[in-house]
Amino acid sequence: MMKTIFEAQDFIMNTGVEQKICGPAPRSIYEASVEKLHMLEDRMSFYRDESETSLLNRHAGKEAVKLSKDMMFILEQAQEFAYLSKNTFHILLAPLVQLWRNAGAKNKLPSHDQISDALALCDSENLVLDKTAGTAYLKAGSMIDLGAIGKGFAADVCCDFYRELGASSAFINLGGNVKTLGKRPDGKPWAIGLQHPDKPRGNSYGAILCADQSVVTSGAYERYQVIDGTKYHHIMDGQTGYPSASDLKSVTVISESSIQADALSTAAFVMGLKKGVDLIYNAKCTGAVFFTAANEVYLTKGMKPHFRLMERLKCYEI
Repeated sequence: MMKTIFEAQDFIMNTGVEQKICGPAPRSIYEASVEKLHMLEDRMSFYRDESETSLLNRHAGKEAVKLSKDMMFILEQAQEFAYLSKNTFHILLAPLVQLWRNAGAKNKLPSHDQISDALALCDSENLVLDKTAGTAYLKAGSMIDLGAIGKGFAADVCCDFYRELGASSAFINLGGNVKTLGKRPDGKPWAIGLQHPDKPRGNSYGAILCADQSVVTSGAYERYQVIDGTKYHHIMDGQTGYPSASDLKSVTVISESSIQADALSTAAFVMGLKKGVDLIYNAKCTGAVFFTAANEVYLTKGMKPHFRLMERLKCYEI
């Protein structure tokens, strides 16, 4: 007899959160996880004055700030992913993002000098961590934003929490950042749909079949702004100072670690197909799916048994 599963949806961390939990007292597990998510949001949010992120940003150029173990872990992980991706991914792009957001509001492209000045504030070396003291120091004018890594950390925390409270099967989706605990209650793997970049939300071109894995997609098809008649998406290239101009429409990374999948999906998207594939192999992720600008799908080795193609697209192993 198939076990029943408790399902709920909320809006936390400025995104929709869907949870499915199977285990003893699943509603109690869900309620405890919601409290945990709100606590993490209070700690990580770029927009809340009381958060540790805002505290560190306010003290930029002044003094080092004592942070919680969770925040120190996230910042340490972010630095490791920045190093692994040759700074294609890092968490100090807020000045650049704000520059482009203001450009969109004014309908005027930022100048080369403005971009150069913003990039100087986005250097990953502007964040200095003292692991022994548990402190972080930011250079004046620099800011951190955990938007490209925070939901991954939260998904990892929740799945660990589910397990601790006795859940046998669970699924959490934080705005497209998915992680699963075990298989579905019926014993089958979870099927995670992959959004088609050129079609309305809800149209999948494929699906990942997984258990005890995270599935995270980065793409340029949802968030963008129009400046002087041209679309500019939200994923910044920290080397050029412009929105990424790679040969990809989306990248999906599959990993046991959601924080890894979150960070590296962004990095691989910016790096493009060839360098992005190398990154996935170097990081020893479970695998990745690349959807190119030519509407072709590329799978890293070992992904074929876990991938289902749902559209008539050319699909290759790389």
